[in-house]
Amino acid sequence: MLKVSIPKILTRNKTSLWIDLAFQRMTQGLAISLMLLVAAIAIELAIAAFPAMQRFGLGFLWTAEWNPVKNIYGILPQIYGTLISSLVAIVLAIPLGVGIAIFLNEDIAPKFLRVPISFAIELLAAIPSVVYGLWGIFVLIPMLKPLLRGLHQNLGWIPFFSTLPANRSLLPTILVLTIMILPIVVAMSRDALAAVPLELRLGAAAIGANRWEFILGIAVPASISGLVGASVLALGRALGETMAAVMLIGNANQINWSWLAPSSTISSLVANQFSEATGLQISALLYAALVLMAITLIVNVLANGFITSFYLFKQKERPISSSLLLQADDFHHGQEQGISPSKASMSSGVMEDKSDIIASLVMKPQNVSPWRPNPIRRKTVSVLLTIGIGLGTAIAIFAFGSILFSLITNGFSRFDSAAFMELPPPPLEMGGGFRNAIIGTLIMVGIGVGLSVPIGIGAAIYLNEFGRENALSQWVRFLNGVLSGLPSILCGLFAYSLVVLATGTFSAIAGGLALAVVMLPTIARTAEEGLKAVAPELREGAIALGASPIQAIALAIVPAATPAIVTGVVLAIARATGETAPLLFTALFSQYGLNGLWKPVASMSILIYNFALSPYPNHQALAWTAALVVVALILSVSIAARFLTRDRLA
Repeated sequence: MLKVSIPKILTRNKTSLWIDLAFQRMTQGLAISLMLLVAAIAIELAIAAFPAMQRFGLGFLWTAEWNPVKNIYGILPQIYGTLISSLVAIVLAIPLGVGIAIFLNEDIAPKFLRVPISFAIELLAAIPSVVYGLWGIFVLIPMLKPLLRGLHQNLGWIPFFSTLPANRSLLPTILVLTIMILPIVVAMSRDALAAVPLELRLGAAAIGANRWEFILGIAVPASISGLVGASVLALGRALGETMAAVMLIGNANQINWSWLAPSSTISSLVANQFSEATGLQISALLYAALVLMAITLIVNVLANGFITSFYLFKQKERPISSSLLLQADDFHHGQEQGISPSKASMSSGVMEDKSDIIASLVMKPQNVSPWRPNPIRRKTVSVLLTIGIGLGTAIAIFAFGSILFSLITNGFSRFDSAAFMELPPPPLEMGGGFRNAIIGTLIMVGIGVGLSVPIGIGAAIYLNEFGRENALSQWVRFLNGVLSGLPSILCGLFAYSLVVLATGTFSAIAGGLALAVVMLPTIARTAEEGLKAVAPELREGAIALGASPIQAIALAIVPAATPAIVTGVVLAIARATGETAPLLFTALFSQYGLNGLWKPVASMSILIYNFALSPYPNHQALAWTAALVVVALILSVSIAARFLTRDRLA
C-alpha cells in the first residue's frame, strides 16, 4: 500500500521550488546560448575582418583582383563562381529530385525497388564532401573528359564551352554539387507530395484524370511551397560547399565564362589560401567568409519562409483541397470551351460545403460538353514522363553505385593492419597508415559530443517543457535552423578566431569546438522532436504522483525520449566524422601521434584531402582506404540511427 503524507509532499515541493526554478533558468540559459551562437559567429568574423572592411569597404565585392603582394583584395570572381556553380546545380537538381520523389511517392516503381532506391538516395547525404572530391578527381573527371572535349569541339561557339577542358574546372564541380544536394530535394519533395490530401487524389480520379494529370495539375501546385522550400534549402547547401569545390574547381582568381575552365568560389578561396595567409590577407579572407555568411543567411531565411508556408498549408489542407478540386474540374471543362484555367476557376466560384464539391464532380452542367481528352496524346505524355523520371532515378543510383564501387575497389588495395597501426609514410616510402588520424578524429569528435550534447538537450528541454510557444522559443528554433544551414567552414573560422588566435596554436580543442558547433543544431532539433513525441499522459501521471517538474523530466520524460535523443546524437557524430573544412582552420594536421590536446592533431578527413592531392601513388592509395573506412563508419552509424528511429516509431 502506498502511504502518502500530504504535509510532507507540500514541504518537499516547497523546498524543491528553488531547485526547479534553477533548473528552468539553466535550461533557458542553454537555449539562449544556442540562439546567441549565431550572433557570436557573426561578431567574431566581423571583428577579425574589420581591418579589411575598413580598408576596402563595399568595393571588396566588385573588385576582381586578389594580389597579396600589393595588398589588393576583391572577391568578384569568387562571387561569380559561387553563384554560377550553385544556381546551375540547383537548376539541374530540382527536376531530377522532384522526378525521383514522384517516382518513389506515386507507386510508379514496385515496392521491392522503392525501398532500396529510397535508402540509397538517403545514403548519398551521408557521404562526406571530401569523398565526393576524391571520387570527382579520380573517377568523374576521367570519365567526363571525352564528353567535355566533344562539347568544346561541337559547341565551342557557345561561351560556356569556348575553352579547352582543363583538369579542374567548373562543370565537374557543378555535377558533383548536383549529386550532393539531390538528397535534400528528394527528401523534402517527397514530404511535400505525401502531404497532398487524399481528397485531391480521389477527386482527380472522379473527374477522369490519369496519374500524370493529377501530379502535374494538382499535386505539384498543391505542394509548391514545400518544393520551393526544398530548392532554396538545397541552394544554401550548395553555396557553402567547400571541400568538393576546393578539390575540383581549380584556383583561378578571374571570371571565365567557360565552364570548362578553372574557376573559384568564396569557400574554396578561403580554404586554399588561409594556411599561408598573414596580416591583411587573413582579414580579407575572413571578410570573404562574412560575405558568404550573409548570402547563406538570406537563403536560409527564404527557405524557412517557404517551409513555414508549407506547414501552414498542411494545417489548412481541407479548405485548399476544396478549391483545388474545383479548379481541376473547371480546368477540364474549360479546355473544351476554350476558357483559360484561371477564368474557368473564377466563373465557377468556390464551394465550401463538401456536398457541393461532390455534386460539382458528379453532376456536370448541361451546357458544357463532357471532357474528352486525346487518348493517344495522354498515353504518349505519360510514357515519356515515366521514362524521364526513371532515367533520372537511374542517374542517381548510378552515382551512388559508382562512389561505393570506387571506394571498395580502390580502398581495399591498402586495407591491411599497417593502415590502422602505423603513422603516415614520407612521400617516397611505401607502407604506412593513418593510426594518428583515427585517434585524432575520435578525440575531436568526443570533445564535440561533450560540448554539444548538454547544450542541445538542455535547450530542447526548455523549448518543449518550459518555453513551448513563447517568443524566446520561436527565436531559438528559428536561429537553430539558421545555424544548421550555415556552411561548416564558418564554424571552423569561428573556432579559429575564438581559440586559435587566443592561444596562438592549432589544437584538438579548437577542432573539437568547431565540430561541436556543427553538431549542436542536429542534437537540439532531434531532442526537441523526441521530447515532443512523449505522450502527455506520462507527464501528467508523473505530476499527479507528486513529482516535481525536474523529477518528471529526469525520471519519466527524458527516458521515454531517449531513443530519439540517441538517434540525434548518432546522426551528429556521423556528420562530424566526415567534416573537413572546420578542421583546416583549427586542428590543421600532424604527421605524428597525439602530443596533447593543445597541439595540432591529425584527422581522417584532412588526411584524405592531403593525400588525394598528393602525386604519390602510395598516398593516393591510403586516401582511398581512409575514405572507405570513414564512409563505412558513417553508413553504419546512419543505418543504426535509422533502426533506432524505426523501433521508436514502431
